[in-house]
Amino acid sequence: MASAARPGSAPHADAPVSGDAAPGSARHPVGTGVTEEAPPDPAHDPAPDPDRPSGPGEPAGLANTAGADTTTGAGKATSAPVAAIAWRVAPFAAYMAFVLVVEAASMLGISSTTLATYGDFAGGLYPVKALCVGLVLAVCLPRCTELRFAKADLRGLPLAIVVGVAVFAAWLALDVPWARMGEPAPFAHEAWGDAGRPALLTIRFIGATLLVPLAEELFWRSFLLRHLQGGDFRTVPLTRFHAASFIAVTILFGLEHNLIVAGMAAGAAYNLVGLRTGSVMCCVVAHAVTNGLLGLWVVATGAWTLW
Repeated sequence: MASAARPGSAPHADAPVSGDAAPGSARHPVGTGVTEEAPPDPAHDPAPDPDRPSGPGEPAGLANTAGADTTTGAGKATSAPVAAIAWRVAPFAAYMAFVLVVEAASMLGISSTTLATYGDFAGGLYPVKALCVGLVLAVCLPRCTELRFAKADLRGLPLAIVVGVAVFAAWLALDVPWARMGEPAPFAHEAWGDAGRPALLTIRFIGATLLVPLAEELFWRSFLLRHLQGGDFRTVPLTRFHAASFIAVTILFGLEHNLIVAGMAAGAAYNLVGLRTGSVMCCVVAHAVTNGLLGLWVVATGAWTLW
């Protein structure tokens, strides 16, 4: 795909505060504005993970928080702490910062306006971008419990793999002039010379198949898709369909890529993986499969503009 990333547990400092329900009462009293943590699954998690989105195999009570009253006091919606949002936005922000640096350098004439030289500049900068995004992910991932493999993730892996392959095929099919936004520059695979080319391609492949899927899925599916539904995004199950957020994330994800139509198709497909599996990790796997196959295709065929 586009220039494209996982890394028991005690409750996080940025998790929603849990209330005490009276004996025999429902887990989510309506109108209190209090959301309790889901009970731990002793098979894989010794303690509750309040940040983890609910999946099809989790208690129905957790999924019901999407329709519960999430207001407090004078009726203001309960929002997630800034730190909880930052852990999921920071890796993507670091990634996009480098994209903006390259675009700004081209517009300001710091690099030549020719696509070849533009590609050399971007290619030489990519290892620095990969390192910075990797460091930010290393800090943020331990605080994002939805990116820990669980039983629900394993059940959704076959679907994630199939979708990843399908998006790869669609990406190639939609690499046509009418479906592009601008003219993509080829990746500068020779920026380090013949001796350094294998190392540069290895860094690029790791970035595309590991760093980018992690950074993008944390932002698009774990955070934004649920945040746009209102309230504390951590209490919104990924299996809940919300038309406005689904469409918005699909369009914005497409606008992030030169192949805008293929990007929208990919965004919708990864959204559907989340809806079906309730797992952000399955979205990451689908994204990684697409990017991995695309990377192999680029290296094998020399279609460097796809990178």
